[in-house]
Amino acid sequence: MYLFFIRAFNDVDHLTPIVWKMNRDSHPVAVYCINPEYDIQNDYRLDFLKELGVKVDYIYNDFDQDLGMLHRLMRFLFQRSYGLQKRFGDNSLSRFSMWSNHLRHLARTTGTLFYKLARSKFYDLPWARNILEQTGAQALCFDWVSPKRYVVEVLLDAAQEISIPKLALPHGVYLYTNELAKSYLTENRVHEKYNRYDRVVVQNSLNREFISKSGVESERVLVLGSARYCNEWMEQNKKMLPRVTNSKDMNTDKLKVVFMTTRPRYRVDAERMIRTFGMLSELNAIEVWVKPHTRTGKDAVIYKDLPLPNVAHISSVELCEWADVMLVVGSSIIIETLKQGKPALYLKYLHENTTEYEDFGACWIIHDETELQEALLSLREKKTRVPYKDEDVNRWLAEVIYGGRSERDVLKDYEDFIINYTNS
Repeated sequence: MYLFFIRAFNDVDHLTPIVWKMNRDSHPVAVYCINPEYDIQNDYRLDFLKELGVKVDYIYNDFDQDLGMLHRLMRFLFQRSYGLQKRFGDNSLSRFSMWSNHLRHLARTTGTLFYKLARSKFYDLPWARNILEQTGAQALCFDWVSPKRYVVEVLLDAAQEISIPKLALPHGVYLYTNELAKSYLTENRVHEKYNRYDRVVVQNSLNREFISKSGVESERVLVLGSARYCNEWMEQNKKMLPRVTNSKDMNTDKLKVVFMTTRPRYRVDAERMIRTFGMLSELNAIEVWVKPHTRTGKDAVIYKDLPLPNVAHISSVELCEWADVMLVVGSSIIIETLKQGKPALYLKYLHENTTEYEDFGACWIIHDETELQEALLSLREKKTRVPYKDEDVNRWLAEVIYGGRSERDVLKDYEDFIINYTNS
């Protein structure tokens, strides 16, 4: 059995295509969620895998035969608390929103307390070894997760003990050309994160160089392209995507714009971004929606009382289809935008990092609010008039989706790597 471990929206996005491919080719696969807060019951990609017969569950549910009643009680308490957290979050727009926020915080705090207690008492090395033995694990496939998160470390230790391969697969697309894109990142942290895995898979040579600079041997880092953005998966994903927008949303005379935000920890100027929201809200004949990053978390306060519609509930793929123009800072949705032939405006002035797509000249680089306003007004007149070239776009897409090759069967390469590495 090839075990895939997920924890958040982005991980599911990038690992599901690989699981789909391996299941379709009759390889035994299972998906286990290591994050008790993540709602695996309301994820269309996980539902799709379940319909295909893939085992999808929380890792804490299946392997408790010898852990006793106390474990089952504690598990119920942390799962129930996290469930209430989501329920109160769903009601946060009601007239009782203040109470909902307090109750949501209390539920999360309670869930985290019981989860940490259960993790320290029950989720130890014998528990992890039992999982690998029961499943007949042939390989453990994580995303680029730190070993310190959830139960990753004990699973890695158990796999090391019985010589099962430990693989780290992409949970996003690395886009930054400067060395330390996150404000808290250091080379030591990068090394600690990736060095516990036998092999680390990345989409492009840029990320391979970044990880290798931290001291991880370059031969352990493999470039395979992007499973999430290869043609085969993008076509499948659009077939099963739950739709939210309607014909009224689509048939508007205004220029339709979506602002895909980036988390402040990526050296983003949050205050200037908020001012940009205000400026955009005042533009006539232009309709702007804001999609917060899927891992916004505690940064959600930035999007409180927005002067623009918050469309966190709509998928990025559907938003890209709806939009005439996409605004990005450091979001990989620029790949979807460029593949659909939509104008991509890169708001360089909102962060301190540099990106691969600006180096390739594959986007419209915006240096300040005045340039942004002028660009949108220009596109209002002619939606296809952009200052970058198709050949530069195609060069960058080949680099980031196909690992620098003009042609590649990305999903087959991922499958072959996992199978062959396991059997080597």
